[in-house]
Amino acid sequence: MKKLCAVFAAVMTAATVWLFCSCGVDPMDRVSERRSGYYSASDGAATVTVVSGVRETPYEADGKAGALKPYTLITIVPVKFEIDAVYTYTAFVGSSVYGGTLNVHPFAASFSAEFDAEVKGEFKLTVKCGGTESEYAMKSLATAEMFGYDRAIEAAKTALKPKGKYEIRVRLIKNPITGEGVCWHVAFYAADGSSGVLLDPITAKIIAKKTD
Repeated sequence: MKKLCAVFAAVMTAATVWLFCSCGVDPMDRVSERRSGYYSASDGAATVTVVSGVRETPYEADGKAGALKPYTLITIVPVKFEIDAVYTYTAFVGSSVYGGTLNVHPFAASFSAEFDAEVKGEFKLTVKCGGTESEYAMKSLATAEMFGYDRAIEAAKTALKPKGKYEIRVRLIKNPITGEGVCWHVAFYAADGSSGVLLDPITAKIIAKKTD
């Protein structure tokens, strides 16, 4: 009985140490961008994509994580692209309202705008162009069974084993392999190079990997 009690005490001590050590780890350590929000909606006129999170400012891949600020980026891809078209938006996020004019992309057939806040739930977006107004219910592509950015970082560290000084960008992005759904993209940027990995957001399976 004494031996059993001793073993139990040792196990509980180890568990307690692990718990306190785990609680002391900041999941945002070295993170220069965390994009946890990905929303999408479409109709017969356009496809709207919204991504949201926090990122450093200035936004530089220099191996160091700077002060973070919230952001939300709206991108509109019209079915019929006209470079001289003028699009404006209004985003209703909880009790807050954001709005402005979207800028034409210099290369892609799209328009985009950004505001300094992080969206953490589904919201309504209205878009105006000329005399036409469209309303979009922005639905999240992140589901309850998907794991978060912190587990994505740990899975990426296990796969890539980064060393030395580096910054981390962890982003929920559209799956570039299948073109459907989303995946986690985790990248490690050092002063002399970078590496990255795409992860299935449910199984943590590696979809693709890049190393220098």
